[in-house]
Amino acid sequence: MIREIAAQPAPQWLASVGEPLPELPVRDVLAGSVYYPASGFDGDPVKFLGGNFHSFVYVDYGIGREQLLENLEAFRGYRVASYREVTERELTPNGWNPIPPQAGEGSSRMPDGRIKPPFGVWSIHKRTEEYGPEHGPERFSLIYIGGDGVATFQALYHGNRVAPAVLAIIQPGTGFGGNWTDFEDPDAVLARSVLGNESGVPEYLLYGGGGDGAFYRKPCWPSYSELVGVIHGRLRLWKRSGD
Repeated sequence: MIREIAAQPAPQWLASVGEPLPELPVRDVLAGSVYYPASGFDGDPVKFLGGNFHSFVYVDYGIGREQLLENLEAFRGYRVASYREVTERELTPNGWNPIPPQAGEGSSRMPDGRIKPPFGVWSIHKRTEEYGPEHGPERFSLIYIGGDGVATFQALYHGNRVAPAVLAIIQPGTGFGGNWTDFEDPDAVLARSVLGNESGVPEYLLYGGGGDGAFYRKPCWPSYSELVGVIHGRLRLWKRSGD
């Protein structure tokens, strides 16, 4: 949990969710969540923002279903209380209207060799007994989607008329990393999709990368210009300052 912003109690839907997992309360899970495209298996958003936020949405088309299931227990201090696969219909019950990329916003071809078959998994993680509240929240929710970060944002948040609280852009793999578009470009399709969401925009941008973070000392999107905090020198949390 980052101390520069307030801790939040677990939302009622998370505190009351049982086993096996019920029907996905999709709008509750998405509203105020942390959205992390090109996530891989990076646990930093959960590690540093757990307790400030309780719902995390990870998306990466380079990760397969079996890879995910092998790594679900990788969050230190947490066990998987329950998980199940979720369908496209559960995630987008109202459908959605895609926003296509414009010329110059990315490669004309998706990197087919790196794309795994799409899937969706919802899991609830519970803090293990040897750790206390200082380690993180008692529970958190994770939706992991094998899919494209841009299209998934549009489908989930535009389609369900909600907005995340945080967008995480952490070494998103542009170019040789296999990402077809530049998530850091404030004029490209991800930014247009996020900032053009009629239901609201994230209050915070979690931005950073590897090494000492020198390359990431300024926000990639200018509308997030108020520095909230620096996390281990590699990540910076920025607050939206307006248009």
